[in-house]
Amino acid sequence: MTEHPLAGRSGLSWEEFLDLPFETRNCALIDGEIVVNSPNASHELCVKNLLIVLTAWHRERPGRGEASTQQPVGITARRGYQPDLAWYPSEQCSPPDEPARFTGVPALVVEVFSPSTRRFDLVRKQHDYAAVGVRELWFVDPDERSVLQARSPSAAGAFTELVEAGPGGELRSPLLEGFSLPVDAVFAR
Repeated sequence: MTEHPLAGRSGLSWEEFLDLPFETRNCALIDGEIVVNSPNASHELCVKNLLIVLTAWHRERPGRGEASTQQPVGITARRGYQPDLAWYPSEQCSPPDEPARFTGVPALVVEVFSPSTRRFDLVRKQHDYAAVGVRELWFVDPDERSVLQARSPSAAGAFTELVEAGPGGELRSPLLEGFSLPVDAVFAR
């Protein structure tokens, strides 16, 4: 297995991180150090399934925003993450007749747990995403086949509402009008 070309590189600012070649940025910047956690097949399956469904949902009706897997979210001058999936409301997306662009912080972020990142995601990332104004954060757990939804009533506020949806449950969000997805579909092959 080949190591990521930037693994372990340190001393970077968020701006320097964003200046790196796009294809090498599928990682995080944590306190100036590049941290790489390569996704496994279960992780990729969950992200793919959610992206397909969110894309179909927003294409059903104009003005529903857009989902992306490639938009880094800056937290501080030396920290930022590449969420597994992010959703931006329509006012943060470029018009349909222009190249795709997103502005600001996503309203919804999805992170898929891996055994090595679970605790970090639940504590540090949850705090960091809330601090920059993410309104809803979904933690997808492939082992438990469940999704924990953390919600904030306002931008740049702590996540005060936690909703867990397990097997047989349904994913819904106050941010995504008309969106509904059986939890089991997140993990379907």
